[in-house]
Amino acid sequence: MVASAKETKTSRRAKDRLHHVHARAGIRQEGLRNALGPELRGIWGIADDSGPGRVREIVLLRLNRVLERFADPLMPEIVWTAYNLGVDPVHGGAGMVGRIRTMVGRGRVPVSERTCTRRFYDFLGSVKNSLDGFQEDLTGEDFRLASRWIAENARPEREQSPRDPVPSVMRMFLDGTVCGPADEAGAPVPARLGAHGDWLCVFTDERLLAEYRAVTGAGWGRIRHRTGREVVLAAAGRTAATGVLVNPRPTRGTGIHAALPLSPESVARLAVRR
Repeated sequence: MVASAKETKTSRRAKDRLHHVHARAGIRQEGLRNALGPELRGIWGIADDSGPGRVREIVLLRLNRVLERFADPLMPEIVWTAYNLGVDPVHGGAGMVGRIRTMVGRGRVPVSERTCTRRFYDFLGSVKNSLDGFQEDLTGEDFRLASRWIAENARPEREQSPRDPVPSVMRMFLDGTVCGPADEAGAPVPARLGAHGDWLCVFTDERLLAEYRAVTGAGWGRIRHRTGREVVLAAAGRTAATGVLVNPRPTRGTGIHAALPLSPESVARLAVRR
C-alpha cells in the first residue's frame, strides 16, 4: 500500500512538471533538465549523466510518441509551435502564448488562437495520461532523427518514424485513449445491427462524441474512457462476433459505414454481456 501511494505521488509530480516544458523557450530553454524534475526524468528514461542535448532529444521523442496518436492535421503545427520547434528564432523566446499568437496571426493555421490553445491542452492531457503507461525504448535511430530535427529546427516527419512496421494509424488507435457508451457496470455498450453484426462504438475525441449525441439524441447513461487496445480486447471477449466502429458520423440513414444509430430506444433494448 505504501509503494502504491508513493507511485501515485511520483506520477502527480511528474504530471505537474509537464507544464514547465512548454514554458519560456520550450524544449530549447536553458535548464530544461531541471525544469523536468526527477520524477518526470525517471519516467521518460533520462539518465543522471544525460547532457542537455540528449535531454532535449528524449523530450522531443516522448512528446512525438503521443503526437503520433492524433489524426488532427493541425496538431503538429500547434504542438511544435507551443514547444518551440520549427519556430522562427526571433519568436522562440516569446513563450507558448506568444508563439501561438504569432502562428495564428501569420495564418499558418485556419483556426483561432483560442482553438489552438484548447487543442494544445488536449494534447497535454494525453501526455499526462501516457506517463501512467508503458514507455517504449528509444533506439539509436530515434536519437539520430531527433538530433537532426533539433539541429535543423525541423518538425518530425511521421512517415520517417523508425519504429516497428505496425501501421501508425493502428498504433495510434491501440495506444490512444478513446471514449464510448458504457453500462452502469462500466462495460462497453454494443450496438446490435442485425445482419450487420454487433459493434462497439468509440470516439477518439470527446468533441466528436458530443456532436454525435447532439445530432442523434443518443441517451447513453454513462461514458467511459479506455485505450483502443482495451476496446479491441473487450470486442474479442464477447461471445457474439463484434467489431469496433471508430468515430461514426452523426448522420442517420446513411448506412453502417457512416453512422451508428444508438438512439435512447435502441440502447434500452441492448443486452450487455457482463
